[in-house]
Order: sequence, then structure tokens, then C-alpha cells
Amino acid sequence: MPLRARRLVAMLLSVAGISALVLGAALPDLPLSDSIEMARRFWRAGPRGRLLNAPGIARDAAFAADALRAAASWPAYEDVLLFAGPDVPPELRERLRRKAAYVLAPRRVRVEPSGAPGIRLTRARREGSR
Repeated sequence: MPLRARRLVAMLLSVAGISALVLGAALPDLPLSDSIEMARRFWRAGPRGRLLNAPGIARDAAFAADALRAAASWPAYEDVLLFAGPDVPPELRERLRRKAAYVLAPRRVRVEPSGAPGIRLTRARREGSR
């Protein structure tokens, strides 16, 4: 097979592959109206509703109680720091950060290392806020 023919076949295969990826990304998983409805339910649920729907967070009762207390008493414009001790593995730190961010939305949650064992949530002001 001549070189030009191989290049043409390679280009056609590349274009077909990229087209398949673009088409797959362009097709939505859910209709837009369903996505908007899910977002509306999320924001109306509040911290307690989000806690009930968060997979696995209710199993850690102490952390769930801290997150609910923080959601009820801290202003929404303040960020949250999740202090994780050296006994907490990195995978668990990230998982707890995501769960805290889910329950405490719209607050941002950052993980900070701590010398003390265990996990602790504290307030952290955003830069440029009140």
C-alpha cells in the first residue's frame, strides 16, 4: 500500500475517532429540564436533606453532627477548613472534604494538615469578603 494511501486511511480513522468522541460528549445524559430540576431539589433540600442523600456520610455520626452544626450556625459566605490529623489517610481526607462540601454548600471546604489526631471543622473567611 502506498504511503499516501496509508496517510489517508490514518487521517480518516483519526477524524472518525475524534468525531465519535465529540458526538458522545455533545449528547447529554439527562435532558436539560431534568438537570435543572435536580439542581432545584439540591438547593431546596438544605443541609439536612443533603445529609440524608449523601452516600455514607450518615455512618460517621460525629462528623455528620459537626457538619450540620456548621451549616446551621456559620454564614454561607465563610469557607470551611477541614483539619485532618496524621492518623487520617489521604484518601479519607479527600472523601470527607467532598462530603463536607456537599452538606455545607455553597461554602468551599479546604483540607489542612493538623498535628492533633482526628478530624475537625473550623471557619475560614474568604479573601475579600465581609
